[in-house]
Amino acid sequence: MIQKAQMYTAPVFLGIAFLVFGVAILEKALNVLGASIPFTSVFPRQLVDWAVALLIFDIALTLRQMFESSLRADIED
Repeated sequence: MIQKAQMYTAPVFLGIAFLVFGVAILEKALNVLGASIPFTSVFPRQLVDWAVALLIFDIALTLRQMFESSLRADIED
């Protein structure tokens, strides 16, 4: 059960990271035009930092899953 849950956490983090990155790009484009998104109270640079942190966490989870699956394959052989 835990392994199935771990399979789906990495894509969720990846999707959220790209969503936050898209909001950062949209906020920066609106800032250039003199407008802003009302629900964001942070700078676009902070949104990009959060997106990068989520991407790094996603990469770490994916590498861990790959390592564990290769260990299981080695044990089965």
